[in-house]
Amino acid sequence: MPDKIELPELNYQEILPTRDTIHGYARLIGDIRGKLTPMQKDYWNISLRTGPFGFRTTPIPSQGGYTFELLLDLIVHSLTITTSQGYTWSIPLAGQPLAQFTGDVLEELDKLGIHPAIEIEKYKDNKEAKYNIEHASNIFRFYSIFDMVLKEFNGSLAVETSPVQLWPHHMDIAFSSYTAGKSRENKELITFGFLTGDESIEEPYFYIKVYPELKDISGITLSGKAYWHTGDWQGVILNYSDLKTAGDPRQELLDHLKNTFDQIAEKA
Repeated sequence: MPDKIELPELNYQEILPTRDTIHGYARLIGDIRGKLTPMQKDYWNISLRTGPFGFRTTPIPSQGGYTFELLLDLIVHSLTITTSQGYTWSIPLAGQPLAQFTGDVLEELDKLGIHPAIEIEKYKDNKEAKYNIEHASNIFRFYSIFDMVLKEFNGSLAVETSPVQLWPHHMDIAFSSYTAGKSRENKELITFGFLTGDESIEEPYFYIKVYPELKDISGITLSGKAYWHTGDWQGVILNYSDLKTAGDPRQELLDHLKNTFDQIAEKA
């Protein structure tokens, strides 16, 4: 990726209606993947991946012996189903209610003989959704940029790590590292992620969380304008607005991640 990236404005309140619509659509396709993909470590089977055009499930096995994939395309603005047999079907993303979107997708899968055991009550929202195509594409581009930066940092770590994934339940793109010298079964994780904001922090931000939470965070020196969030959950936060003002945002973020990781790993 380029050595230096330029970060445009990202206004949480402005993009929120479209982000929430994408969130609902992403939850559905993540649910479908989770129901039909064999169980993976740490629930990796329910996550999505970032592709060139949007968020994708990766190939999912079908009972018919072929694979299929769902792509939430935020550049062309469509939901596309493709199969390894060469079949393609798509519908436009036009702000249709989540219930309608769900019905259309499940109906097409049913025609293909694919029947995920979805709890349909989760997707009964019939309210008209908001979908601004410019906001949708910008939201995806932000995730795409930081997907690459997180992958760069992930690849620099000598310890065992998960893939960089989009978690549809919270719309965060993240990966976890397993503390050096610890086994996966002990579940001592350091997780690094980005999201466009939520109820706890109403602006885009990067987070670093530790599981189990640290009992003592004294002595950990954070870089730049990063700070500890210690309310309903514990983690190190770097707000997007603060990173944006850096002369070299990519390097600033990589340095922040490494500085914090090194100190937390020593304590965890």
